[in-house]
Amino acid sequence: MLSRRSRAQLTALLKVQAKLSLREPYPLVGLGLPVVLLILFGFISRQVPGDVSGSGLTVIDLYIPTILVVSYIAIAISLPNTLVRDREIGWLRRVSTTPVHPSRLLGAQLIFNLVLAVLATAIVIVGGMLVFGAPLTVDLPFFIISVALSVVELFALGLLVVALAPTQTMAGVLAGPLFFVLLFLSGLWVQPVQTGEPLRSIMWYSPSGAAVRAILYSAFNAAPPLATLLTLVGYALVFTFLAIRFFRWE
Repeated sequence: MLSRRSRAQLTALLKVQAKLSLREPYPLVGLGLPVVLLILFGFISRQVPGDVSGSGLTVIDLYIPTILVVSYIAIAISLPNTLVRDREIGWLRRVSTTPVHPSRLLGAQLIFNLVLAVLATAIVIVGGMLVFGAPLTVDLPFFIISVALSVVELFALGLLVVALAPTQTMAGVLAGPLFFVLLFLSGLWVQPVQTGEPLRSIMWYSPSGAAVRAILYSAFNAAPPLATLLTLVGYALVFTFLAIRFFRWE
């Protein structure tokens, strides 16, 4: 349990991170992007009703998990923009000279981004069901597990970029291409069921593709394949280990 002083420090840091995000709204893309994608694919679904590529799902059904993961990717990729900036300007080093340990600043940033991920999830699920009529029959335990593992592995990947990027410019160089690769592998432009091998397997077992697959199963009241869940756990452990191994405060 955190002491009252620690809770007060964490609350203050959360307020600071929220204000900084409003000035440089990289993380808020994780809320805006899913809204845009939900409207886009909801409209497409109404224009192209019925089964998609023999999957038994409509366009909006198939893309809701993808939209969710895209929002998590956008939030995770925002981590390098904020944390590398804080390190580059010496903010993390200056914090280390105060009673507030830099790890609490990192914790505040992660908590803030986690709140954004929860909001994005609520927006996509509620919007998909109420506005576009997606017949989601969520298996709640597996859905929570799938979302949690997806968020953990993608946030860990974002922290790995923070650990490897020495400057904010380099963080952008690394995060930009990574963002679009993850979007492609998530099935945003073409779903795995619409591709052949070996691309289908590559997408299914990529960080973003495995996340989409796990959420897709659990969103329609089915247990995700064990291999998919283990893939998410594996990525989370590897990315976390490497991020801790190479992370530096200054």
